Amino acid sequence: MKFLMIGLGSIGQRHLRNIRRVYGDDAEIIAYRVRGLKRTFSDTMQIREGVSLEEEFGITSYADLDEALSTKPDVAFIANPTNMHIPCAIKCARAGCHLFLEKPISNDLTGIEELRQIADENHVQIFVGYQNRLHPGIQALKQTLDAGELGEILSVRVVVGERLTTMHTYEDYKETYMARKDMGGGVVTNQLVHELDYLYYLFGAPTSVFAQGGTLGNLGIDVEDMCDAILTIPGKGRDIAVSCHADFYQSPPERGITVIGSKGKMQVDIIKNKSLKAIGDEVTEVLYDDFQRNDMFIWELQMFIDGINNHTEPEIGLNDGIVSLKLALAIKESMEKGGQKLAFDI
Repeated sequence: MKFLMIGLGSIGQRHLRNIRRVYGDDAEIIAYRVRGLKRTFSDTMQIREGVSLEEEFGITSYADLDEALSTKPDVAFIANPTNMHIPCAIKCARAGCHLFLEKPISNDLTGIEELRQIADENHVQIFVGYQNRLHPGIQALKQTLDAGELGEILSVRVVVGERLTTMHTYEDYKETYMARKDMGGGVVTNQLVHELDYLYYLFGAPTSVFAQGGTLGNLGIDVEDMCDAILTIPGKGRDIAVSCHADFYQSPPERGITVIGSKGKMQVDIIKNKSLKAIGDEVTEVLYDDFQRNDMFIWELQMFIDGINNHTEPEIGLNDGIVSLKLALAIKESMEKGGQKLAFDI
């Protein structure tokens, strides 16, 4: 199988390493590289001085996407800046490439329906990289909810916070795509969007949203760095108010979800890899000691390729990406309108 890598920053290189780990020399890898930065990362996000990415992984690089596509890759991993996802995806889909599309799928809705139409016409699969759905704690929460163990859901809260200045220590944080409006940055589309995806996975689509926040701190960036939002999600018998918080400031970082029901509650800590479930007087805490964060990326890679080989629908598909993007855009719009409540329709 021939893999085309579009974007070889930190997440692109993670996918690259995993492709070699899982598929070894059976994977032929090419890359479309615009900036051609000479940085090769380790698993711990340290720069490996003097190591050539092309030589280390046996990559042939192209400066022109059409030239790369002329070599007829089977799949394309699109991990370049957010604002460039859809134009590259459309070109790849026209060429018949199956797509692994990093989150968020775009910074607006332009071109998405065109991509869907082209993918359908060319029988192209699109898998969206929402790996946090696959966290063992989120999977355990999904099973708990499906079994009705918590009873009627009364309250849900998600939190994601991390200090932007130390996320990528190898570069100026102000130049990262997360910090730049022109590249689709902001804490909602780059951090909270993961929570929006797994909330949809766990509870379904919301019917309304309102949010407050914006560029509130001292980072010197032109995108929102703080957000507090309330989503209204239909429940069994009553609507559920889901509280969402995201910021670019917390250290140590925090990421997780708490669900409170009439029979108990469950918490999942995505950073510390543990969950706590309390049903009545019985409290169960689980530490996922054998789990490593990279496992989620390997699992989504395998799900993507298995779906192609077995001709099955992607487990995290384009529609999932569209729902989370629309929700992120609605949150941003609500913030810009000073916390106005907006109806949400997928």
